[in-house]
Amino acid sequence: MNPLLQDTLQRLAIHYDGADVEEIAMNRPGEVWIRHVGGGWEARPDPALTTDYVLILCQQLANVSGQIFHRRRMPLLYATLPEGHRFTAIVGPNVRYDMGDTEGVAMAVRVFRPDRRITLDRYGLSETRTELDEVPLRHGQTRYDASPLGDLLAAVRNREAILISGATSTGKTTFLNAIMGYLPPESRVLTVEDAREVIVAHPNRVHLVVSRTETANGVDFMRVVDAVVRMTPDVIVCGEIGIANAAGVFRLMTTGHTNFMATIHANSPEAALRAFYQNLAQGSPGIDAGAAIDIIGSAFGRIVQIDRHGSRRVVTAIDIPRLLREAVAGDPP
Repeated sequence: MNPLLQDTLQRLAIHYDGADVEEIAMNRPGEVWIRHVGGGWEARPDPALTTDYVLILCQQLANVSGQIFHRRRMPLLYATLPEGHRFTAIVGPNVRYDMGDTEGVAMAVRVFRPDRRITLDRYGLSETRTELDEVPLRHGQTRYDASPLGDLLAAVRNREAILISGATSTGKTTFLNAIMGYLPPESRVLTVEDAREVIVAHPNRVHLVVSRTETANGVDFMRVVDAVVRMTPDVIVCGEIGIANAAGVFRLMTTGHTNFMATIHANSPEAALRAFYQNLAQGSPGIDAGAAIDIIGSAFGRIVQIDRHGSRRVVTAIDIPRLLREAVAGDPP
């Protein structure tokens, strides 16, 4: 780790180093909010967390990760801390806490714990227990197995494309990491993310990291698509689908590379298809909605919906997108 960055992070690390800390957030100088596993948010004062501190930290992270950060010209930063935690910050006039403020600061750190063993049972999926009461009967004739777990794992082993949908903090990436372990061990896996979060145990793997904003070397998601295609992966993991990478993922769909996994913010499998299209349309104006949704619905083998029930994350649906796309296309996004 960069010694200067390590020294700067010590001030912040005292808040996220607790064994049960899931996330920390800063909404204004001098205060940090802590969320513990299975609990809610609690505020904690810390006068050392000033705007200047966050500016220094962001600049150091930008330097280490090859990004551009500037309080006025590029005040937004996405990065991965050396421990693997996901870091997001915005500083300046684009963020404000009180009505009279002219500028402010917001920061969040999503904690990564490689020592926490995540199983599908945590999401209500197991050989003997399921909370997906209706799913085994939905589209049963096209499923690999009558049980939700058996069907999903068979789809993963057959390298079908999987889209994991859910709201913020429902554990989409954690679930993705859990099912990655069911890919055939001989698979060549390639990941493309703006921050390293996906855990790949397969020895034949490549991790590509791009920025959501702007990088010093000009490498964004669309630029690495050509490299991805030429590296002949068996499975591509795209991380979270947003405006910045939707066009790149869509391009992969239309070039025959349909064996991939990704996550998306949505509240239902149908909404996930719409959300993909909406992200795509914002980055590619004029694209035909019906054709786009048809391609998206054809590409994914399963959409897994995750919801948060209190402190628990639960899989509430596993759908086959090609059987949903007619309904979605009939209700324009």
